[in-house]
Amino acid sequence: MIVASPTDDGVRVSTHVLYPSNAAVSVVVRGGKDAFLVSDEGGAVSNLGSAGIPAILSDRIIGTQIRSKGLRVHDGSIISPMVSLDDVPSAIMIVANASRTIADWGLARLPFVTPRNFRKDLLALLGRHFHDNLKNDEAIIGKSNKPHKFGHVIYLQSSHRLLIDPVVNEASSINARLVANLDVRMNEDPQTSQLIVFDDRLKWKSSDLKLLELGAQTLAFSHAEPKIRRIAA
Repeated sequence: MIVASPTDDGVRVSTHVLYPSNAAVSVVVRGGKDAFLVSDEGGAVSNLGSAGIPAILSDRIIGTQIRSKGLRVHDGSIISPMVSLDDVPSAIMIVANASRTIADWGLARLPFVTPRNFRKDLLALLGRHFHDNLKNDEAIIGKSNKPHKFGHVIYLQSSHRLLIDPVVNEASSINARLVANLDVRMNEDPQTSQLIVFDDRLKWKSSDLKLLELGAQTLAFSHAEPKIRRIAA
């Protein structure tokens, strides 16, 4: 039930702890041999941003909420002290629960702004150009024989299809889209092309975008329209 995947400098672990949005809290474990750090990688702040709450949480505010747990904060990321290998599972749960606590606190106390609906915007864009050939929420079978739901599939001439997969700036979404695209990509089907589209109106970590590129070509939403039309031509 626990999902772990490698990053450039550690391992990302998706936990059973849930944010108010019901997204799973993910943390990254870094280190080696006898000393490890666990971080939520700014997950609480990102989750609040996805809910329509601007990233106005300072390190000082977050630190006040988590200091009693022996944690620290840097650039919005909640970080454990150095722990031994045996203590890594406990540190994962402490950091994950602290991240959820900050998200709960922010949701209860901070003002909302009207969120931009990235998925709706992408659907509208595709509908303008590919209405007759567009299918949404299509299940595609991967190399593992597991079906993966893709946000949009454009059926083109000569049985070719273009999979367009929107991803939001949350660790659970990033992990899920990476796994789905890798599995389908391993089919090595020349009739299938894949694109992962992200909302570049939000701030993304370069490491997360590089991770997504392992699954499929990654495309910023602001550049999506001409690029998709060119690929589908």
